[in-house]
Amino acid sequence: MMRPTLRALRLAAALSLLVACGDDEPTDAGVDAGTALDGEVPEDAGPMSTMRPSKRSDVAGVVDPESGTFVIFGGDDGPIVNQIPRPVFRDDTWIFEPGYGWTEVETSSAPSARARYGVAYDPVERRMFLFGGRYREEGASGDYTLFNDLWAFDFETREWEMLHEGLGVAPGPRFSPALAFDADSGTLYVAAGGLNANALSPDPAADLWAYDGTSWSEIAISGTPPSTRLFEAWAHDATRGRLVAFGGQVGDFFTPSFDDFYALDLETGAWSQLDDGSGAGPIGRFNGMLTHDEANDRYLLFGGHADPGVMNDLWAWDAASGGWSELALGDTFTGAGLGCIGNPQEIPEDYVDQDLVAPERRQGGMFEIHEGQVWLFGGESDCSDHLDDTWTYDLDADAWSEVLEARAGESCARRGDDCMCLCI
Repeated sequence: MMRPTLRALRLAAALSLLVACGDDEPTDAGVDAGTALDGEVPEDAGPMSTMRPSKRSDVAGVVDPESGTFVIFGGDDGPIVNQIPRPVFRDDTWIFEPGYGWTEVETSSAPSARARYGVAYDPVERRMFLFGGRYREEGASGDYTLFNDLWAFDFETREWEMLHEGLGVAPGPRFSPALAFDADSGTLYVAAGGLNANALSPDPAADLWAYDGTSWSEIAISGTPPSTRLFEAWAHDATRGRLVAFGGQVGDFFTPSFDDFYALDLETGAWSQLDDGSGAGPIGRFNGMLTHDEANDRYLLFGGHADPGVMNDLWAWDAASGGWSELALGDTFTGAGLGCIGNPQEIPEDYVDQDLVAPERRQGGMFEIHEGQVWLFGGESDCSDHLDDTWTYDLDADAWSEVLEARAGESCARRGDDCMCLCI
Protein backbone atom coordinates (compact mmCIF):
# COMPACT_ATOMS: atom_id res chain seq x y z
CA MET A 1 0.00 0.00 0.00
CA MET A 2 1.29 3.47 -0.85
CA ARG A 3 2.27 5.55 2.15
CA PRO A 4 0.59 8.95 2.52
CA THR A 5 2.83 11.89 1.69
CA LEU A 6 4.22 14.12 4.40
CA ARG A 7 2.13 16.92 2.88
CA ALA A 8 -0.97 14.73 3.18
CA LEU A 9 -0.28 13.95 6.82
CA ARG A 10 0.22 17.62 7.61
CA LEU A 11 -2.93 18.49 5.71
CA ALA A 12 -4.89 15.90 7.67
CA ALA A 13 -3.66 17.45 10.90
CA ALA A 14 -4.54 20.89 9.60
CA LEU A 15 -8.05 19.87 8.54
CA SER A 16 -8.76 18.51 12.01
CA LEU A 17 -7.94 21.93 13.45
CA LEU A 18 -9.59 24.15 10.84
CA VAL A 19 -12.35 25.41 13.09
CA ALA A 20 -10.14 25.97 16.09
CA CYS A 21 -7.16 27.43 14.24
CA GLY A 22 -8.82 29.11 11.27
CA ASP A 23 -6.46 27.98 8.49
CA ASP A 24 -6.53 25.69 5.48
CA GLU A 25 -3.90 24.26 3.15
CA PRO A 26 -0.48 23.83 4.79
CA THR A 27 2.57 25.59 3.41
CA ASP A 28 5.52 25.09 5.77
CA ALA A 29 7.14 28.37 6.67
CA GLY A 30 9.46 30.41 8.86
CA VAL A 31 10.34 34.05 9.55
CA ASP A 32 13.81 35.58 9.27
CA ALA A 33 13.91 39.08 7.82
CA GLY A 34 16.78 40.40 5.68
CA THR A 35 18.13 43.92 5.37
CA ALA A 36 18.95 46.01 2.32
CA LEU A 37 22.61 46.48 1.39
CA ASP A 38 24.05 48.91 -1.15
CA GLY A 39 27.49 48.94 -2.78
CA GLU A 40 29.67 48.11 -5.77
CA VAL A 41 30.21 44.52 -6.88
CA PRO A 42 33.78 43.54 -5.88
CA GLU A 43 36.19 41.72 -8.19
CA ASP A 44 36.74 38.63 -6.02
CA ALA A 45 34.67 35.51 -6.55
CA GLY A 46 33.14 34.92 -3.13
CA PRO A 47 29.89 36.50 -1.95
CA MET A 48 30.64 39.48 0.30
CA SER A 49 27.16 40.40 1.47
CA THR A 50 25.84 38.71 4.60
CA MET A 51 22.33 39.94 3.83
CA ARG A 52 19.79 37.78 2.08
CA PRO A 53 16.03 37.30 1.66
CA SER A 54 14.18 35.70 4.56
CA LYS A 55 13.70 31.96 4.33
CA ARG A 56 10.75 31.47 1.98
CA SER A 57 9.04 29.29 -0.60
CA ASP A 58 6.46 29.64 -3.39
CA VAL A 59 8.97 32.06 -4.91
CA ALA A 60 10.31 32.41 -8.46
CA GLY A 61 12.80 34.53 -10.37
CA VAL A 62 14.72 34.95 -13.63
CA VAL A 63 18.33 35.48 -14.69
CA ASP A 64 19.42 38.51 -16.72
CA PRO A 65 22.24 37.17 -18.93
CA GLU A 66 23.70 40.61 -19.69
CA SER A 67 24.42 41.42 -16.04
CA GLY A 68 24.65 37.84 -14.81
CA THR A 69 22.27 38.70 -11.95
CA PHE A 70 18.94 37.19 -11.01
CA VAL A 71 15.92 38.66 -9.26
CA ILE A 72 13.22 37.21 -7.01
CA PHE A 73 10.05 38.76 -5.63
CA GLY A 74 7.85 38.10 -2.63
CA GLY A 75 6.89 34.58 -1.65
CA ASP A 76 5.71 33.16 1.67
CA ASP A 77 7.84 33.15 4.83
CA GLY A 78 5.17 32.66 7.50
CA PRO A 79 5.77 30.55 10.64
CA ILE A 80 4.24 27.25 11.72
CA VAL A 81 2.08 27.31 14.86
CA ASN A 82 0.99 23.99 16.41
CA GLN A 83 1.80 22.20 13.14
CA ILE A 84 -0.45 24.63 11.22
CA PRO A 85 1.38 26.92 8.76
CA ARG A 86 0.49 30.60 8.95
CA PRO A 87 1.33 32.10 5.56
CA VAL A 88 2.92 35.54 5.55
CA PHE A 89 3.21 37.01 2.08
CA ARG A 90 6.09 39.29 1.10
CA ASP A 91 6.33 42.21 -1.33
CA ASP A 92 10.12 42.65 -1.35
CA THR A 93 12.44 42.50 -4.37
CA TRP A 94 15.94 40.99 -4.15
CA ILE A 95 18.79 40.77 -6.65
CA PHE A 96 21.66 38.28 -6.41
CA GLU A 97 24.98 39.36 -7.93
CA PRO A 98 27.63 36.62 -8.20
CA GLY A 99 30.76 37.74 -6.36
CA TYR A 100 28.76 40.02 -4.10
CA GLY A 101 25.60 38.34 -2.85
CA TRP A 102 22.06 39.51 -2.17
CA THR A 103 20.78 43.09 -2.24
CA GLU A 104 17.26 44.21 -1.42
CA VAL A 105 16.05 46.65 -4.08
CA GLU A 106 13.98 49.62 -2.96
CA THR A 107 11.54 50.54 -5.74
CA SER A 108 9.04 53.36 -6.13
CA SER A 109 6.25 50.89 -6.93
CA ALA A 110 5.92 47.11 -6.93
CA PRO A 111 3.36 44.32 -7.08
CA SER A 112 1.41 43.79 -3.88
CA ALA A 113 2.51 41.02 -1.49
CA ARG A 114 1.92 37.56 -2.95
CA ALA A 115 3.29 34.08 -3.64
CA ARG A 116 2.74 31.41 -6.31
CA TYR A 117 2.91 33.91 -9.16
CA GLY A 118 4.41 33.19 -12.59
CA VAL A 119 7.48 34.82 -14.16
CA ALA A 120 9.17 35.04 -17.57
CA TYR A 121 12.25 36.85 -18.93
CA ASP A 122 12.20 39.39 -21.77
CA PRO A 123 15.70 39.47 -23.34
CA VAL A 124 14.81 42.41 -25.61
CA GLU A 125 13.92 44.89 -22.85
CA ARG A 126 15.88 43.05 -20.11
CA ARG A 127 12.96 42.70 -17.75
CA MET A 128 11.09 40.09 -15.72
CA PHE A 129 7.37 39.70 -16.25
CA LEU A 130 5.28 38.76 -13.21
CA PHE A 131 1.66 37.65 -13.45
CA GLY A 132 -0.92 36.40 -10.95
CA GLY A 133 -0.34 34.88 -7.52
CA ARG A 134 -2.29 34.72 -4.29
CA TYR A 135 -2.45 36.61 -0.97
CA ARG A 136 -4.19 36.54 2.37
CA GLU A 137 -3.67 38.81 5.38
CA GLU A 138 -1.42 37.50 8.11
CA GLY A 139 -3.45 35.55 10.66
CA ALA A 140 -6.57 35.46 8.47
CA SER A 141 -8.44 32.34 7.37
CA GLY A 142 -10.75 31.45 4.50
CA ASP A 143 -10.35 32.36 0.86
CA TYR A 144 -7.23 33.83 -0.70
CA THR A 145 -7.17 36.88 -2.94
CA LEU A 146 -6.06 35.84 -6.43
CA PHE A 147 -4.43 38.25 -8.88
CA ASN A 148 -4.36 38.72 -12.65
CA ASP A 149 -2.38 41.95 -12.88
CA LEU A 150 0.77 42.02 -15.04
CA TRP A 151 4.03 43.68 -13.94
CA ALA A 152 7.55 44.07 -15.33
CA PHE A 153 10.81 44.55 -13.41
CA ASP A 154 13.51 46.39 -15.39
CA PHE A 155 17.03 45.09 -14.72
CA GLU A 156 18.64 48.35 -15.85
CA THR A 157 16.54 50.82 -13.84
CA ARG A 158 15.66 48.30 -11.10
CA GLU A 159 12.09 49.55 -11.05
CA TRP A 160 8.69 47.85 -11.38
CA GLU A 161 6.02 48.95 -13.88
CA MET A 162 2.41 47.76 -14.02
CA LEU A 163 1.61 46.79 -17.61
CA HIS A 164 -2.00 45.65 -17.22
CA GLU A 165 -4.42 45.83 -14.28
CA GLY A 166 -6.24 42.67 -15.29
CA LEU A 167 -9.52 44.46 -16.04
CA GLY A 168 -11.67 43.70 -19.07
CA VAL A 169 -10.46 40.97 -21.43
CA ALA A 170 -7.66 39.18 -19.58
CA PRO A 171 -6.79 35.80 -18.07
CA GLY A 172 -8.77 35.16 -14.89
CA PRO A 173 -7.09 35.65 -11.50
CA ARG A 174 -4.98 32.60 -10.63
CA PHE A 175 -2.00 31.20 -8.78
CA SER A 176 0.91 29.10 -10.12
CA PRO A 177 0.46 30.03 -13.80
CA ALA A 178 3.06 29.18 -16.46
CA LEU A 179 4.60 32.14 -18.32
CA ALA A 180 6.70 32.35 -21.49
CA PHE A 181 7.93 35.28 -23.60
CA ASP A 182 8.55 35.00 -27.34
CA ALA A 183 11.26 37.54 -28.18
CA ASP A 184 10.67 37.33 -31.95
CA SER A 185 7.01 38.37 -31.81
CA GLY A 186 7.14 40.29 -28.52
CA THR A 187 4.34 38.13 -27.14
CA LEU A 188 3.91 37.07 -23.53
CA TYR A 189 1.98 33.85 -22.92
CA VAL A 190 0.12 32.75 -19.77
CA ALA A 191 -1.17 29.20 -19.34
CA ALA A 192 -2.87 27.02 -16.73
CA GLY A 193 -2.61 27.65 -12.97
CA GLY A 194 -5.22 27.43 -10.23
CA LEU A 195 -8.48 29.42 -10.27
CA ASN A 196 -9.68 28.48 -6.79
CA ALA A 197 -9.58 31.09 -4.01
CA ASN A 198 -10.49 28.30 -1.56
CA ALA A 199 -7.42 26.10 -1.16
CA LEU A 200 -9.58 23.08 -0.32
CA SER A 201 -11.55 23.23 -3.62
CA PRO A 202 -9.04 22.73 -6.47
CA ASP A 203 -10.00 24.34 -9.79
CA PRO A 204 -7.21 23.95 -12.37
CA ALA A 205 -7.25 26.27 -15.38
CA ALA A 206 -6.88 24.80 -18.87
CA ASP A 207 -6.52 27.96 -20.97
CA LEU A 208 -3.79 29.79 -22.91
CA TRP A 209 -3.54 33.58 -23.30
CA ALA A 210 -1.31 35.93 -25.30
CA TYR A 211 -0.36 39.54 -24.42
CA ASP A 212 0.93 41.68 -27.30
CA GLY A 213 2.13 44.60 -25.21
CA THR A 214 -1.28 46.27 -25.14
CA SER A 215 -4.08 43.73 -24.87
CA TRP A 216 -4.84 40.10 -24.06
CA SER A 217 -6.35 37.48 -26.37
CA GLU A 218 -7.20 33.84 -25.71
CA ILE A 219 -5.74 31.04 -27.85
CA ALA A 220 -7.87 27.95 -28.42
CA ILE A 221 -6.46 24.71 -27.00
CA SER A 222 -6.25 21.54 -29.11
CA GLY A 223 -4.69 18.09 -28.96
CA THR A 224 -4.70 15.95 -25.83
CA PRO A 225 -3.87 18.03 -22.76
CA PRO A 226 -2.72 16.56 -19.44
CA SER A 227 -5.50 15.34 -17.19
CA THR A 228 -6.82 17.89 -14.71
CA ARG A 229 -4.08 18.89 -12.28
CA LEU A 230 -2.22 21.66 -10.44
CA PHE A 231 1.39 22.36 -9.41
CA GLU A 232 3.16 21.08 -12.53
CA ALA A 233 6.83 21.91 -13.09
CA TRP A 234 6.96 24.28 -16.10
CA ALA A 235 9.72 25.49 -18.41
CA HIS A 236 9.83 27.57 -21.59
CA ASP A 237 11.60 26.12 -24.64
CA ALA A 238 12.26 29.23 -26.75
CA THR A 239 13.92 27.15 -29.49
CA ARG A 240 10.71 25.23 -30.20
CA GLY A 241 8.22 27.88 -29.11
CA ARG A 242 6.60 25.78 -26.44
CA LEU A 243 5.98 25.32 -22.75
CA VAL A 244 6.75 21.93 -21.22
CA ALA A 245 5.11 20.58 -18.06
CA PHE A 246 6.13 17.67 -15.85
CA GLY A 247 4.02 15.94 -13.20
CA GLY A 248 1.62 17.77 -10.93
CA GLN A 249 -1.17 16.67 -8.62
CA VAL A 250 -4.96 16.99 -8.59
CA GLY A 251 -4.77 19.42 -5.67
CA ASP A 252 -5.96 17.28 -2.76
CA PHE A 253 -2.41 16.26 -1.66
CA PHE A 254 -3.61 12.68 -1.13
CA THR A 255 -3.97 11.33 -4.68
CA PRO A 256 -0.69 10.02 -6.17
CA SER A 257 1.27 12.60 -8.16
CA PHE A 258 1.73 12.42 -11.94
CA ASP A 259 4.99 11.43 -13.64
CA ASP A 260 4.11 12.21 -17.26
CA PHE A 261 5.56 14.97 -19.46
CA TYR A 262 3.74 17.25 -21.93
CA ALA A 263 4.43 20.10 -24.36
CA LEU A 264 2.15 23.02 -25.29
CA ASP A 265 2.80 24.75 -28.63
CA LEU A 266 2.41 28.45 -27.92
CA GLU A 267 1.48 29.52 -31.45
CA THR A 268 -1.13 26.86 -32.15
CA GLY A 269 -2.28 25.97 -28.63
CA ALA A 270 -1.75 22.26 -29.40
CA TRP A 271 -0.83 19.85 -26.60
CA SER A 272 1.34 16.77 -27.18
CA GLN A 273 2.65 14.12 -24.82
CA LEU A 274 6.41 13.75 -24.58
CA ASP A 275 6.46 10.87 -22.09
CA ASP A 276 3.76 8.80 -20.41
CA GLY A 277 5.85 8.06 -17.33
CA SER A 278 5.94 4.31 -17.92
CA GLY A 279 9.68 4.08 -18.58
CA ALA A 280 12.77 5.00 -16.58
CA GLY A 281 12.61 8.52 -15.24
CA PRO A 282 11.67 10.70 -12.27
CA ILE A 283 8.95 9.42 -9.97
CA GLY A 284 5.70 11.40 -9.80
CA ARG A 285 5.81 14.73 -7.98
CA PHE A 286 4.31 18.19 -7.71
CA ASN A 287 5.92 21.62 -7.17
CA GLY A 288 9.07 20.47 -8.93
CA MET A 289 11.48 22.94 -10.55
CA LEU A 290 12.15 22.80 -14.31
CA THR A 291 14.30 24.85 -16.69
CA HIS A 292 15.59 24.61 -20.27
CA ASP A 293 19.35 24.07 -20.67
CA GLU A 294 19.58 25.63 -24.15
CA ALA A 295 23.31 24.96 -24.56
CA ASN A 296 22.76 21.21 -24.24
CA ASP A 297 19.14 21.27 -25.49
CA ARG A 298 17.64 19.46 -22.52
CA TYR A 299 15.16 20.12 -19.74
CA LEU A 300 16.47 19.94 -16.17
CA LEU A 301 14.12 18.83 -13.38
CA PHE A 302 15.01 19.27 -9.71
CA GLY A 303 13.22 18.35 -6.50
CA GLY A 304 9.53 18.72 -5.81
CA HIS A 305 7.18 16.79 -3.52
CA ALA A 306 6.98 13.12 -4.50
CA ASP A 307 4.66 10.63 -2.84
CA PRO A 308 7.22 9.51 -0.21
CA GLY A 309 8.31 13.09 0.56
CA VAL A 310 10.27 16.04 -0.81
CA MET A 311 13.04 15.27 -3.32
CA ASN A 312 16.48 16.66 -4.25
CA ASP A 313 17.27 14.55 -7.32
CA LEU A 314 18.29 16.17 -10.62
CA TRP A 315 17.16 14.79 -13.99
CA ALA A 316 17.67 15.76 -17.65
CA TRP A 317 15.27 15.16 -20.57
CA ASP A 318 16.86 15.21 -24.04
CA ALA A 319 14.69 17.70 -25.95
CA ALA A 320 15.78 16.45 -29.39
CA SER A 321 15.68 12.67 -29.00
CA GLY A 322 13.63 12.21 -25.82
CA GLY A 323 14.43 10.15 -22.75
CA TRP A 324 15.40 10.86 -19.15
CA SER A 325 18.86 10.60 -17.60
CA GLU A 326 19.68 11.08 -13.93
CA LEU A 327 22.38 13.65 -13.22
CA ALA A 328 22.36 13.57 -9.41
CA LEU A 329 20.64 10.98 -7.23
CA GLY A 330 20.29 13.05 -4.07
CA ASP A 331 18.72 11.55 -0.94
CA THR A 332 17.02 8.16 -1.27
CA PHE A 333 14.04 6.97 0.77
CA THR A 334 14.66 3.90 2.93
CA GLY A 335 11.06 2.84 3.46
CA ALA A 336 11.09 3.84 7.13
CA GLY A 337 7.76 5.20 8.38
CA LEU A 338 7.07 8.39 10.26
CA GLY A 339 7.35 8.60 14.03
CA CYS A 340 10.18 9.81 16.27
CA ILE A 341 10.55 10.64 19.99
CA GLY A 342 6.89 9.89 20.61
CA ASN A 343 5.55 12.14 17.84
CA PRO A 344 3.83 10.02 15.14
CA GLN A 345 4.25 12.86 12.59
CA GLU A 346 7.94 13.47 13.22
CA ILE A 347 10.51 12.24 10.67
CA PRO A 348 12.94 9.58 11.93
CA GLU A 349 16.67 9.86 11.34
CA ASP A 350 16.69 6.86 8.96
CA TYR A 351 13.80 8.13 6.79
CA VAL A 352 16.31 8.78 3.98
CA ASP A 353 19.90 7.97 3.11
CA GLN A 354 21.26 11.48 2.73
CA ASP A 355 23.52 12.75 -0.01
CA LEU A 356 25.20 15.48 2.02
CA VAL A 357 26.89 17.12 -0.96
CA ALA A 358 23.45 17.89 -2.45
CA PRO A 359 21.12 20.71 -1.36
CA GLU A 360 18.40 19.92 1.17
CA ARG A 361 15.31 18.31 -0.37
CA ARG A 362 12.78 20.99 -1.35
CA GLN A 363 9.86 22.22 -3.40
CA GLY A 364 8.72 25.67 -4.58
CA GLY A 365 12.09 27.41 -4.88
CA MET A 366 13.83 29.41 -7.61
CA PHE A 367 15.67 27.28 -10.21
CA GLU A 368 17.30 29.10 -13.14
CA ILE A 369 20.25 28.54 -15.48
CA HIS A 370 23.01 30.87 -16.68
CA GLU A 371 26.30 30.10 -18.47
CA GLY A 372 26.57 26.48 -17.47
CA GLN A 373 25.45 27.03 -13.88
CA VAL A 374 22.03 26.22 -12.46
CA TRP A 375 21.11 28.58 -9.61
CA LEU A 376 18.89 27.43 -6.75
CA PHE A 377 17.38 29.54 -3.97
CA GLY A 378 14.91 28.83 -1.18
CA GLY A 379 11.93 26.51 -1.14
CA GLU A 380 10.15 24.34 1.42
CA SER A 381 11.83 21.28 2.95
CA ASP A 382 10.59 18.18 4.73
CA CYS A 383 11.89 19.74 7.95
CA SER A 384 8.73 21.84 8.32
CA ASP A 385 10.46 25.05 7.35
CA HIS A 386 11.50 27.31 4.51
CA LEU A 387 15.07 27.54 3.23
CA ASP A 388 17.20 30.61 2.53
CA ASP A 389 20.29 29.01 0.99
CA THR A 390 21.80 29.62 -2.45
CA TRP A 391 23.37 26.84 -4.54
CA THR A 392 24.80 26.29 -8.02
CA TYR A 393 25.07 23.11 -10.06
CA ASP A 394 27.96 23.09 -12.56
CA LEU A 395 26.70 21.36 -15.69
CA ASP A 396 30.21 20.57 -16.96
CA ALA A 397 31.52 19.19 -13.66
CA ASP A 398 28.16 17.64 -12.69
CA ALA A 399 28.58 18.90 -9.14
CA TRP A 400 26.69 20.99 -6.60
CA SER A 401 28.33 23.94 -4.81
CA GLU A 402 26.87 25.77 -1.82
CA VAL A 403 27.17 29.55 -2.21
CA LEU A 404 25.31 30.60 0.95
CA GLU A 405 24.46 28.01 3.59
CA ALA A 406 20.94 27.67 4.95
CA ARG A 407 20.10 29.20 8.32
CA ALA A 408 16.97 27.05 8.68
CA GLY A 409 15.09 24.16 7.11
CA GLU A 410 17.94 21.65 6.79
CA SER A 411 18.27 18.20 8.31
CA CYS A 412 20.43 17.73 11.41
CA ALA A 413 23.19 16.04 9.42
CA ARG A 414 23.34 18.83 6.87
CA ARG A 415 23.70 21.51 9.53
CA GLY A 416 26.14 19.44 11.57
CA ASP A 417 23.90 18.85 14.61
CA ASP A 418 23.51 15.65 16.61
CA CYS A 419 19.73 15.19 16.80
CA MET A 420 17.28 12.46 17.74
CA CYS A 421 15.29 12.68 14.49
CA LEU A 422 16.01 13.72 10.92
CA CYS A 423 15.34 17.41 11.60
CA ILE A 424 15.22 17.91 15.40
